[in-house]
Amino acid sequence: MRSVLMLPVSVAVLLAGCTTMPPAPQPTGPCVVDEQVRMRFVGTKFDSERRDEMQARTNARILRVLRPDEAATMDLREDRLNVVLDDGGRIDGLRCG
Repeated sequence: MRSVLMLPVSVAVLLAGCTTMPPAPQPTGPCVVDEQVRMRFVGTKFDSERRDEMQARTNARILRVLRPDEAATMDLREDRLNVVLDDGGRIDGLRCG
Protein backbone atom coordinates (compact mmCIF):
# COMPACT_ATOMS: atom_id res chain seq x y z
CA MET A 1 0.00 0.00 0.00
CA ARG A 2 2.83 2.37 0.83
CA SER A 3 4.49 2.02 -2.61
CA VAL A 4 1.19 2.75 -4.37
CA LEU A 5 0.85 6.06 -2.50
CA MET A 6 4.47 7.01 -3.09
CA LEU A 7 4.24 6.60 -6.88
CA PRO A 8 2.00 9.64 -7.55
CA VAL A 9 4.12 11.76 -5.22
CA SER A 10 7.34 10.65 -6.95
CA VAL A 11 5.90 11.42 -10.38
CA ALA A 12 4.74 14.85 -9.23
CA VAL A 13 8.19 15.67 -7.86
CA LEU A 14 9.89 14.55 -11.09
CA LEU A 15 7.50 16.56 -13.25
CA ALA A 16 8.00 19.66 -11.12
CA GLY A 17 11.73 19.46 -11.84
CA CYS A 18 11.02 19.60 -15.59
CA THR A 19 9.33 22.98 -15.59
CA THR A 20 11.24 25.78 -17.25
CA MET A 21 12.35 28.84 -15.35
CA PRO A 22 11.70 32.27 -16.77
CA PRO A 23 14.85 34.00 -18.03
CA ALA A 24 16.64 36.32 -15.63
CA PRO A 25 15.65 39.96 -16.08
CA GLN A 26 18.03 41.99 -18.20
CA PRO A 27 20.02 44.66 -16.34
CA THR A 28 18.63 48.14 -16.91
CA GLY A 29 21.12 50.45 -15.19
CA PRO A 30 22.35 52.51 -13.63
CA CYS A 31 25.65 50.70 -13.29
CA VAL A 32 26.95 50.20 -9.74
CA VAL A 33 30.47 48.92 -8.99
CA ASP A 34 31.06 48.16 -5.32
CA GLU A 35 34.01 46.67 -3.47
CA GLN A 36 32.62 43.12 -3.65
CA VAL A 37 32.43 43.31 -7.44
CA ARG A 38 35.98 44.66 -7.65
CA MET A 39 37.29 41.92 -5.39
CA ARG A 40 35.47 39.27 -7.45
CA PHE A 41 36.72 40.32 -10.89
CA VAL A 42 39.85 42.52 -10.75
CA GLY A 43 42.93 40.42 -11.46
CA THR A 44 41.02 37.66 -13.26
CA LYS A 45 41.21 36.85 -16.95
CA PHE A 46 38.37 38.43 -18.95
CA ASP A 47 36.29 36.05 -21.05
CA SER A 48 32.81 35.89 -22.50
CA GLU A 49 31.54 33.73 -19.65
CA ARG A 50 32.31 36.48 -17.13
CA ARG A 51 30.58 39.12 -19.26
CA ASP A 52 27.00 38.15 -18.30
CA GLU A 53 27.88 37.74 -14.64
CA MET A 54 29.60 41.14 -14.56
CA GLN A 55 26.64 42.85 -16.18
CA ALA A 56 24.19 41.20 -13.81
CA ARG A 57 26.24 41.99 -10.68
CA THR A 58 26.68 45.66 -11.66
CA ASN A 59 23.20 46.16 -13.19
CA ALA A 60 24.88 47.46 -16.37
CA ARG A 61 22.86 47.31 -19.57
CA ILE A 62 26.04 47.76 -21.67
CA LEU A 63 29.53 46.36 -21.10
CA ARG A 64 32.54 47.88 -22.89
CA VAL A 65 36.02 46.36 -22.87
CA LEU A 66 38.91 48.85 -22.88
CA ARG A 67 42.29 47.45 -23.90
CA PRO A 68 45.65 49.26 -23.52
CA ASP A 69 46.33 51.91 -26.18
CA GLU A 70 42.83 51.53 -27.60
CA ALA A 71 40.77 54.62 -28.45
CA ALA A 72 37.44 55.03 -26.67
CA THR A 73 34.72 57.63 -26.61
CA MET A 74 34.48 59.77 -23.50
CA ASP A 75 30.69 60.00 -23.41
CA LEU A 76 29.10 59.25 -20.04
CA ARG A 77 26.58 56.41 -19.98
CA GLU A 78 25.16 55.64 -16.56
CA ASP A 79 24.07 52.19 -17.73
CA ARG A 80 27.52 51.14 -19.05
CA LEU A 81 30.25 49.15 -17.31
CA ASN A 82 33.81 49.78 -18.55
CA VAL A 83 36.13 46.81 -18.10
CA VAL A 84 39.77 47.95 -18.25
CA LEU A 85 42.19 45.19 -19.29
CA ASP A 86 45.97 45.03 -18.91
CA ASP A 87 48.39 43.80 -21.60
CA GLY A 88 47.80 40.17 -20.58
CA GLY A 89 44.00 40.32 -20.86
CA ARG A 90 43.45 40.44 -17.10
CA ILE A 91 40.92 42.83 -15.60
CA ASP A 92 42.79 45.85 -14.27
CA GLY A 93 39.78 47.92 -13.26
CA LEU A 94 36.02 48.37 -13.43
CA ARG A 95 34.18 51.66 -13.67
CA CYS A 96 30.78 52.90 -14.66
CA GLY A 97 30.27 55.54 -17.28
